Amino acid sequence: MMFKFLTDEQNQVLIDSIESYRGHISTIETAIGAIVVGQKYGWRVLRMVHSANTMKKYEKAIGLKYEDICPESTEHSKRNIGFRVAQTIGKYWDVVMGRQKVDRKAEIDNGEE
Repeated sequence: MMFKFLTDEQNQVLIDSIESYRGHISTIETAIGAIVVGQKYGWRVLRMVHSANTMKKYEKAIGLKYEDICPESTEHSKRNIGFRVAQTIGKYWDVVMGRQKVDRKAEIDNGEE
């Protein structure tokens, strides 16, 4: 498996991580899927969707940090409700950490308010 958006070194780390992974298969499966979603929506949306502990678990499983392999945000990021609200109020980390309540913060819609 090779992702064109990863460097050769990053691809090798991912391959090695998959080959050496021990644990529930859904963890590595979701961690890899998050790479693809992160390429489309950016790592800031991934942080909106997953808890800090889950992100750490996924990064440990794949041997890479999403911030290093995914763009911070993309033109599609605004489709995430939480990302859009955080941009509007200017408190991204407050929304991510739950200090600012946003209903449906993990949902994707058409990006219109």
